[in-house]
Amino acid sequence: MTLNFEGVVSEAPHARAEQLRGLLEGLGFGDDRLSPRELEKATRVVSARSDLFEDLVINDGSPHWSLLLFQTPAYEIKVLVWRSDQPTDWHDHGGSSGAMSVAAGTLTERYRTTDSGNFSVRTYGPGDHGSFGPHHVHDVNFESGPSALSIHAYSPPLSGLTHYDRTRFGFVAREFIPEASPRETGDSRYASCEGQQRVIGTPTTPRVRLDAGRFSSRRREEA
Repeated sequence: MTLNFEGVVSEAPHARAEQLRGLLEGLGFGDDRLSPRELEKATRVVSARSDLFEDLVINDGSPHWSLLLFQTPAYEIKVLVWRSDQPTDWHDHGGSSGAMSVAAGTLTERYRTTDSGNFSVRTYGPGDHGSFGPHHVHDVNFESGPSALSIHAYSPPLSGLTHYDRTRFGFVAREFIPEASPRETGDSRYASCEGQQRVIGTPTTPRVRLDAGRFSSRRREEA
């Protein structure tokens, strides 16, 4: 089902999405594509407010878990949880710029420095942050401890990721995996309701929408 949203989409509860809207609108971003520096600022500000996302985390046993906190036509903010030593694989971000801030735990990023296959490594601990442009290719991994928690921002919102093989010829594109957009489908992987969290996948799962300053919820149509 294709939906035309003029406002904001969030997988957070109504009240939480409204808090996020107030926090992010206070940064004064416009309607155009955000720069890496602006995205980094957004992740730092949200990461510093753990009360807005920590209680939304669901332990479903998966090595990587994510929740869409806030999305406009210009950018999106996600919270990611990392629970095991499993790299994300070499990938870009489909032409989007991005940023991340680590709220808890430690993440290691390997990132492409040349087309010949060379890369550098940097480590992010709690409070660390970084950003990148639309041609950035990297592999992120959580290597030790109980878990890690990070806030990520992309502009424009992700359309998909191209995955790469690192070969003796350099980085070679392997496949493009489209991003499931809440603006294009009524389906959703996760939802958090007031007072409880659950893995979703039923026709009654709500998705928060903000249009013209008002919140409403939409539900998946029964097949």
